[in-house]
Parts: sequence; structure tokens; C-alpha cells
Amino acid sequence: MRPGNEQSKPARAAKDAKPAKKPSSPEYREMHTKLGLLAIAVIINVLGFSIIIPLVPYFIKEALGPGVSANDPRIGEYGGWLTAVYALMQFVFAPIWGRLSDRIGRKPLLMLSLAGDVIFYTMFGLSHSLSMLFAARILAGIFSSATLAIAQAYAADVTPPEHRAAGLGMIGASFGVGFLLGPAIGGPLGAVNLALPLFVSAGLAFVNLLYIAKYLPEPTRAAAPAAPVAVVRASRLTMMARAAFGPLGFLYVLTFAVTFAFANLEGTFSSYLMQHFGYTDPKQSLRVQGGVYAYLGFLIVLIQGGAIRPLVKRYGEAKLVVAGVALMAIGFLVFPFCNSLGLLMMGPMIPIACGNGLNSPALRALISRKTSAHSQGASLGLSASFDSLARATGPAAAGWLYRHYGMQSPYWCAGIVMTCALIFAVANYHGLAAPDAAPAPSPVAGESGAA
Repeated sequence: MRPGNEQSKPARAAKDAKPAKKPSSPEYREMHTKLGLLAIAVIINVLGFSIIIPLVPYFIKEALGPGVSANDPRIGEYGGWLTAVYALMQFVFAPIWGRLSDRIGRKPLLMLSLAGDVIFYTMFGLSHSLSMLFAARILAGIFSSATLAIAQAYAADVTPPEHRAAGLGMIGASFGVGFLLGPAIGGPLGAVNLALPLFVSAGLAFVNLLYIAKYLPEPTRAAAPAAPVAVVRASRLTMMARAAFGPLGFLYVLTFAVTFAFANLEGTFSSYLMQHFGYTDPKQSLRVQGGVYAYLGFLIVLIQGGAIRPLVKRYGEAKLVVAGVALMAIGFLVFPFCNSLGLLMMGPMIPIACGNGLNSPALRALISRKTSAHSQGASLGLSASFDSLARATGPAAAGWLYRHYGMQSPYWCAGIVMTCALIFAVANYHGLAAPDAAPAPSPVAGESGAA
């Protein structure tokens, strides 16, 4: 065949392909309207998790009884466990909700999740015993786990390939916004009334439920081929174990370590602030905590929202991961030596927050870059699974250490973990810096919806 008469298949495919949606087109505006509704749902969902972080010690103190001292170490331990059970339920149930949404539909389960938020945020606000507090958080974790999983699936349904990364990025950014806003809002509202932040979250979830019921349609989805039974029923923990020893295993281990260490702080810091620095008056303490968490959020957003792009362009993700891990290790190891809140904020909190802000996007980018195109969902889903498991185990370990080995022990633990992670990152630097995509092993490739 003569070259002049041959038209390659890629050329014909490009010629026949539909043009991308233009920003001014009605379809583009409709897509962003749907993504906006989803983003609001995710923000409200995450608010319900993070808004109670500064309130937990006072709910626990009240539940333990009137004779309990504000310095009782059980307050820190139970605070860590309350954080852990919520994250554990999300780790377990998010994939289940995702698979159910493939069968039943996205919108009905998204509405069910928001209805659960309304009920169980209110239940937590009205709880006066430990059993009720734990029941409310367990049930809230089960139902709220549907929101993020279904929102990501919905975003993939309504965005064409050329806009899918931006759509999923919007959902991911909403998670970060909700997590950072929650404690900053919960502190000042809790100073007015301890249960008020929970009732506000429940009210927002109810408004969002009504709005989604009226304005968010069920997306049109292409029929997916039936997956092999062995893949559908495969244990996620088994897949995670295999992945940890696979080509990207060092990145998954670093993802777990970074989140585990930061979760030690999330699970116990409110109790530490109350007991170590003497902020036993709820109104004063909650105002201070609102400011502290807003400060941490500002630092993380400053890194992830503005500084990360020029830093990646100049230094690359591999160097940023090593730098971020080193900053967190230094911050946590110095943390126990700070005897004033001002010193803590101007000292170790800066490298901890900045290191975390560098690590999260850099590790995700490296995992994506080192994964073949057909396995992106599987690898990023596994990354989210390691992250979720660390959010469950970190606060649980921190709470146990807080009670049995002293209130500073969770931060020593985090410092040791990050020091080991730094050694591990340096030892695997050639893998971090390697530009080539790693082939995804077949057992992991079926885990695209794991997270």
C-alpha cells in the first residue's frame, strides 16, 4: 500500500472524535453545576468529621461524669478512639457503598448518606454517655463514607475524559476544604454552646439533601462489563499487602506513615491543649482551638494552594517528599519540648503543617506518574486505602499511648515514625526519582474502586 493513500487509524480516530466541551457551552455549565453540588455535599460531609475535633474532650468529660478531673488521661484515650472508629467505618464501608451505587444508582445512596449525616450529627450533639457518643460516631462513619465514594463515581460519570482529572480534583479539594474548615468553625460555635456545631452541620446536611433531591439528576452511565467474581470479592487488605511489596510499595508505605503520624496529632491535640496548657474552661479553650486549627489550615492551604506548583517545577516531587518527611520528623521530635502554646505555634507546628502540605500532593503525583495509564484508578484507589487505614489506626494508637505512657507520647511516636520514614525515603530515593511508569501487577488492577 502506498504511503500517500494510507490514513492511520489514530488519525481517523482523531478526525472522528467529538470535540471537547467548550467552557461556554450549556453542557460544560451543566457539568460544573453538578460538580458544584457534589463539592458542597463533600464539604458538609467532611465538616461533620472535623468539626467535632475541638469538642471531643468536653463531650467525653461530660460523659465520664461530674466528678471527673479535666486532667483525666482517659479523655485523651477516648478522644483518639472516637476519631479512629469514624475513620475505620469509612475505610470498611466506602467500597461497599461504591459498589452498591453501581447497582442501585448514585443519587439515592447519596441522599441516604446525607440523611444519615442529619440524624447522626444530631445524635452526637444530644449524647451524654460514652456508649451514645461511640454509637453516633460509628453510625455516622458508616453512612458518611458513602458521600465521598459516590461523589467521585458521580464526577467520573458526568465528566468527559478531557475534564475528568479536573472534576475529580474538585472533589478532592472539597475534602481538604471541609477538613480544614471544620475545627476552625467548631471552636467558636462550640464556645457558644457545645452541641451547636453538630446541629449546624446537621442543618447544612439537610439543606444539601433537599437541594440535591431537587436539582441533581441521576447520571447516565455506560453499562460496565461484569467483573470476575474473584476480583469483586478480593480482600482489600490482601491487595494492600501485595501492593506494599510491589513496584510502588515504597510510595504506599510513605503515604501510610505520613498520614499515621499526622493522625496522632489529630486524635489527641485537643485533649493535649486542654490538659497540658491548662485550657480547662470550654469557652476559652474552644476559641483558642478554633484559632489554632485555622492557623494550621492556613499553612497547609498556603503550601498546597500556592507554593506546591513552583516548588515541583523547580525541585521535582521526589525532593519535596524527602523534604516534607524531614520537616515533619523535626516538628514532631521538637513538639514535646514546647511548654507554651505560642512557642508550639511558631516552632514545631510550622514544619509539621508545611511538611504535611508538601507530602500529600507530591506522593499522589508520584504514584500517578509511575503508574501505567490503564491502572491509574487502581493505584490511586490503593493509595486512598492506605491513607484511610492510617486515619483509623493513627488516632487509636495515639489515644492508647496518651493514657498509658503520658500525653506527650503520641508526638514522640509520630516523630519516631517520621524519622524511620525519612531513612526509608532516602534509601529509596532512586525509586522516588525514577521517571518511568511502573507496571501495575494484575492482582492490584482490579481495585479501581477500592477507596
